[in-house]
Amino acid sequence: MDYADYAITTPVLVQLALSIAVTAGVSVLLVWACHRRLLEWAQEPKRDDADDSPKPPASYYLSGRIIQTTSVGFVFLFAFTVGQFVLNYQSADAASHLEAQYFSRALASAAQLPVEAGRDDVVAALEDYRRIVVEEQWPLMERGDGPSAYAVQVEASTPVSVALDASRVLGASDYAGWDLLATSVDEMFIAANDRLGDVPTGTAVSLILVVIFLGGVSLAMTAAFQPARLGINLALIAIMGATYGLLFYMVVELSNPFQGGGAIPPILGFLPL
Repeated sequence: MDYADYAITTPVLVQLALSIAVTAGVSVLLVWACHRRLLEWAQEPKRDDADDSPKPPASYYLSGRIIQTTSVGFVFLFAFTVGQFVLNYQSADAASHLEAQYFSRALASAAQLPVEAGRDDVVAALEDYRRIVVEEQWPLMERGDGPSAYAVQVEASTPVSVALDASRVLGASDYAGWDLLATSVDEMFIAANDRLGDVPTGTAVSLILVVIFLGGVSLAMTAAFQPARLGINLALIAIMGATYGLLFYMVVELSNPFQGGGAIPPILGFLPL
């Protein structure tokens, strides 16, 4: 089972709970197993003329700089990534509704053509377009398989274009509804391409991995070089790990507008027959 299968078949609340539990659990386990050893490694050897007053070892200053750098990088990249994913969702949602709107106009215009002008073939091609998009293309977008979804778009749109050309040859362009039909189909295809453009690519995956990496480094450094007693450290790192787990889940959940709890449904499938 790959991640797409897991995301599609596993309930959203279960995914969220697992993300929080795994991140917090691993963080607590590492602190419990390594805290004492890491503190021993961090201690500076005493010199004969050393001041006996308690001072934090120099390694804590270095770790603080690292924690600060990774935390700032994580926050900025997380905000940028989430903002970009939200924009992609809004764009995909608008394109899906526009496609459905133009499909309805095209179907209504095609139904007004006379039979001798190829009406039945155009209507059948449009209905087949809807079926292919809903049954074949949408599951591919849900899995984040953009190239295959584009290939299915060609498969779905070609018969519509062929039927329109045949209808025009039969004289359909002489009727009043032809211009609205042709324009609606063109706009429908444009909206479909815009929708496909919001399927996540390798760049989105890379951003997610960098966000998780920076968050993981920040969390690990905070857990490793925290001079608090073990019990307090475990409690604080558990809270911090749960928070990071929530953020990790959020950025993954928002990465694909066609997948997850707030996924955009196939709008064409909700239109009346």
